[in-house]
Amino acid sequence: MQKRLTLWAALMIIAALVLSGCAPRTGAGSSAAMAMNDELVIDLPAIVIDFDNDGHASIGGIPAAEMGAMAGVDMAGMALAPDWVHYFSMSNIQHLQINNAADGLLVLVNGEPVPSLEWDENSLVATAGAVSSLGIAVPVLDKVLPLVQQLGVGVIMRFPVQAGAEVIPYSVMGDGSAAEMAKAAQSEFLDAVGAPPKINLPIVYQADGSYAVGDLSDAEWTALTGVPWNALRLDAGVIASLGQSGITSMALGTDQEGIHVSLNGNALPSIGWANGEVQHVLDLAEQMGLWEAYMPGVNMDDMMATIDSLLPVVQTTNANISVYLPGSGMGN
Repeated sequence: MQKRLTLWAALMIIAALVLSGCAPRTGAGSSAAMAMNDELVIDLPAIVIDFDNDGHASIGGIPAAEMGAMAGVDMAGMALAPDWVHYFSMSNIQHLQINNAADGLLVLVNGEPVPSLEWDENSLVATAGAVSSLGIAVPVLDKVLPLVQQLGVGVIMRFPVQAGAEVIPYSVMGDGSAAEMAKAAQSEFLDAVGAPPKINLPIVYQADGSYAVGDLSDAEWTALTGVPWNALRLDAGVIASLGQSGITSMALGTDQEGIHVSLNGNALPSIGWANGEVQHVLDLAEQMGLWEAYMPGVNMDDMMATIDSLLPVVQTTNANISVYLPGSGMGN
């Protein structure tokens, strides 16, 4: 009994120390706001983990190793390789935030989001159903996933800031942000074309793996265009396996909000890009020297100019690719 009381006391002290090293969390309060008084809810500020130049972690000024020793837990795994810390610091990556909120899992780098998951109660329930139908056994997943909306937690990992560098806030919005620039580019494109482009591509598969788009079979599309569209046929065994799992249709769509996926007409969590996420990723890749490392010799100014002109077109297009399998009622 004494050992248990000592352990609980140590854990309470550690919890207090962890909370003392917290910072404002983007979206804080959303989980608490949607939960009823008698429901489970955890809505906390973001826990800040600082890494020094040697990769050692600390929370609230207390080394993670000391916290682990208090609780009898080895927290050595929290350390990062010094080379990674040096790379982040030299690239001016000051902080990385991973934030679970009521409407999704938000990931921010230097205070701006990168493409992240967005969800609601229905899409979380649909995800549990999809995992089950695919034969993946995850105990009580159907009960756990809906609770994700009631867990408002986040972690901010901070790295050493170079001398003379301007400190970047945890949340960057407004003028100069990737979100504002992306919205301006999209508005300019829509003003020029008048209405968002629309693409709808229904693909109907047969039991033998062949398919048709519109009223033309894959063989007819191949004969018409000279492109070997029949290479996109599926193995009959794959078709049968999907049917046995109860899957009759799948869809992939895009609009100004992001990339959407559905299974049997049920929307799954989406990937958001409405707030400059893609633009920010491209900027980070340049900032971190990834283009030079993986695409040497490419004129990046010309390439980025081309990407910048194409992104508004891609992100404002209402595109939908729907795949119908035997049993869907399409083409049968």
